[in-house]
Amino acid sequence: MKTRRLMICALLGTLSLLSACNKAPEPKEEQTVTRQVDVEVASEPAAPYPTEAPSARLPEDVQPRHYDLALTIDPREERFSGSVEIEVLLQQPLEYFWMHGNGLDVSSASATLEDGSVVELSWEQVLPSGTARVTATQLLTGMKARLHFDYTAPFNTNLEGLYKVESGGESYAFTQFEATSARLAFPSFDEPAFKVPFDIRLTVPANDVAVTNTPETAMIDNGNGTRTITYATTKPLPTYLIAFAVGPFDVVDYQPIPAGAGREQPIPLRGITTRGKGEEIRYALENTAPIVEAMEDYFATPYPYAKLDIIAVPDFSAGAMENAGAITYREQLILLDDNAPVSQKRGFFSTHAHELAHQWFGNLVTPMWWDDIWLNESFATWNSYIILDSLYPDQHYRESLLNSSANVMVNDSLASARQIREPINRHEDIGSAFNGITYQKGGGVLSMFEAFLGTDSFRDGIRHYMQAFAFQNTTAEDFIGAIADANPQVNGTDLRAAFRSYIEQPGLPILATELQCGEAGPQLSISQQRYLPAGSEGSTDQTWIVPACVSSLSGEGEDSQCFLLKEATQTVPLVGEQCPEAVLPNTGGASYYRWSLPPEQWQSLLARFDELNTSEQISVAGSMSAALNNGSLTLASYLESVGPLTRADSWRVAIAPRADLYKLKEHVLTGADRDALLARMRDWYRPVLAELEKLEEPTQDQQQFRMLMLSTLGLGAEDPEIHARLVSAGESFTGFGGDEELHPDAIDTNIRYIALLAGVEAHGKAFTDLLWKHFQASDNALLREYLLGAMAWSTDPEVAAAMREKILSPELRDNEIFDILGSQMAHAQTRDALFDWVSANMDGVLGRMDSWRKGQLPAYFDEFCSLEDAAKVEAAFAPIIDSLESGPRYLANSLETIRLCATFAELHRPNNAG
Repeated sequence: MKTRRLMICALLGTLSLLSACNKAPEPKEEQTVTRQVDVEVASEPAAPYPTEAPSARLPEDVQPRHYDLALTIDPREERFSGSVEIEVLLQQPLEYFWMHGNGLDVSSASATLEDGSVVELSWEQVLPSGTARVTATQLLTGMKARLHFDYTAPFNTNLEGLYKVESGGESYAFTQFEATSARLAFPSFDEPAFKVPFDIRLTVPANDVAVTNTPETAMIDNGNGTRTITYATTKPLPTYLIAFAVGPFDVVDYQPIPAGAGREQPIPLRGITTRGKGEEIRYALENTAPIVEAMEDYFATPYPYAKLDIIAVPDFSAGAMENAGAITYREQLILLDDNAPVSQKRGFFSTHAHELAHQWFGNLVTPMWWDDIWLNESFATWNSYIILDSLYPDQHYRESLLNSSANVMVNDSLASARQIREPINRHEDIGSAFNGITYQKGGGVLSMFEAFLGTDSFRDGIRHYMQAFAFQNTTAEDFIGAIADANPQVNGTDLRAAFRSYIEQPGLPILATELQCGEAGPQLSISQQRYLPAGSEGSTDQTWIVPACVSSLSGEGEDSQCFLLKEATQTVPLVGEQCPEAVLPNTGGASYYRWSLPPEQWQSLLARFDELNTSEQISVAGSMSAALNNGSLTLASYLESVGPLTRADSWRVAIAPRADLYKLKEHVLTGADRDALLARMRDWYRPVLAELEKLEEPTQDQQQFRMLMLSTLGLGAEDPEIHARLVSAGESFTGFGGDEELHPDAIDTNIRYIALLAGVEAHGKAFTDLLWKHFQASDNALLREYLLGAMAWSTDPEVAAAMREKILSPELRDNEIFDILGSQMAHAQTRDALFDWVSANMDGVLGRMDSWRKGQLPAYFDEFCSLEDAAKVEAAFAPIIDSLESGPRYLANSLETIRLCATFAELHRPNNAG
């Protein structure tokens, strides 16, 4: 599942303008039993059954083995109905048991035992999270039973469970079940370990299309305006991967993905959109088969399911969801064409590849519990980038993977950061597993081990894992063991320990490195501790087993070597007899750590900066930022040293300093000091833009680079000439001052959004009034996002106030309200007013958010930067935060971020600098 925090950050971080070999075992046969049970069931309970409702994992005494699920879904109604029969195994006789169902009105419930007798059951939901107590009128005995429930429920109103969407005057129903929202749609054992086949029947309006995980096998016209569709039995699946979509869809039957090595049958491929948008999904369909085929080759495992539907959803809280064979996406991520902005295309490819990778990581092989959700999300993040890099090398996706893992180190440096494999002991903590630590840090850590072991050796381990655990559930130990078994060239005990040191503790190491040349030959002295920024209250007393790679740079070239750093302090002899001119403590840039050098050795490395590859330059940039933020590098020294980064050939390096530069501009420097910083930024970036604008046929990557330079100069560095160019483009696009009609072809699609932002800055309310007119007339999700984000960018008090009120307006889709929060927090002029408004309207704002996202609300206030701001955020959220899923974690992260920013500002203000 992909989630987004801010719309501005969603465009690949482009617009954060003011913020920031042993033989593998034979593959096992497909199984439906995923937890081992003792089928020698005693006549009396073997152990006391829990009397208190479990807030996390269910007891194992009742285990599902098959679902027969029938639903009646009419999106024009307010409720839906269903019946479900669940075959279960009983480990002991029981008078009651626990399962899941949230907000369901159960009208009848019974259990049919092995002897054919029927026992009446009563249903009672006892926890708000959806744990239900099911009580029998007599003791349930035997090894097997068949549970039956009839029920009705309302369509959900917060984009989770089974929910309705109105679009283009039509009604549609969609699902979002991850993590624990299947229980909103049917009685279930709603945990990933319970992975079993489903038989599904849907009764829907006769003119509607109905989609689920498998192909249709039969259809009956009921003669009453409805039809009932039966679908093929699914492969074993957990409840969170089941999906439904019902409505008057456009269905685009695309050419099947051809049969290939290891797969005898072609894969049926379809695109599903709301009415009238079918043509817009063809770009996505055209670009699906190469990714699937590349993944089949990488995994040496065929695509596991009978079909592949990609479904565009108008209102969707998650960015996308990997439902087996029926993947759902926000419209703006999947509906596009050849003329779409590069940022949208890159967003499509990275998201689409991520969800396709999940068909193996997560769907074919599923984690046992949510503490190992990294086995889904870290892997899909890493694998999507490496597959895309192999298919489209000119787009530099592997560099983007390392760039994203370098960026998440900022959050990972918080003392309150979670670990990749975070224990989940309460239902309320599940949501916190879906954040950048799991996705970007996890992807970066996997990339590190891939680089250390070698791409082929690491791939062998992945194949070993897929073949050994197909259609089963796993834990971290299963995966780490599979990698170790496939890589006997590395001590298995050490490799396992290295993995655990990275996934089972929070934070990241910083390696203090120093080149030493003497009679013993060149050596690198290394000491490690936890990296913490200035002002942190965390402890540095922490070590890792680090897969480290270093390079010695000299006139003869580069010598590299890799090793496991096991000790807090270690001296490593370098290759060669001569003392190198410089050392690079992160060869290839793939290792997940920060590093430092003595000042003179820093300068020696920077003198050879252009000889480094892009990934290595990213590592240099990140470690320079780390030094600025922990106070070991003064602001003056940072500004004197950062110039080479801004002139790099890759935008991933060139914009790396922006986060710190914008923080300095926004929170640290004032008056002449601020003006001097902006002038320096203009001097750095103007020549870069000039070179890009000379290109006659720029690649997509170069087009993205150009847009970023226009954004950085015109909006960040306040370059009047570039700003005026953007304003003019915004006027041409919107018809401002003319016919007031949209002219999509009037400007480069890549600069539409930043041109709108500039237009708002230049023309104020008159421009936002026109944008609102265009917004109301549009059903295009990406255009609406651009227009809404731009309107919320306004610092005009009247406009800003009106935009805040829109957060509670039915004129906005639920997923659109976050665009307003993000844009208004980007400006000092609107931050306080937004916070005050949210505080006064907290119930209304939370009412528009799905349950797993409510606890993330404090994160929108990370742009504050004073102790007073931290205090007011804490005061507003502390009384309610325990009631919000994952809220305590997000609040702790936000408060720490604000306080660290305050320390950063105090440390680097010119009158305080030492």
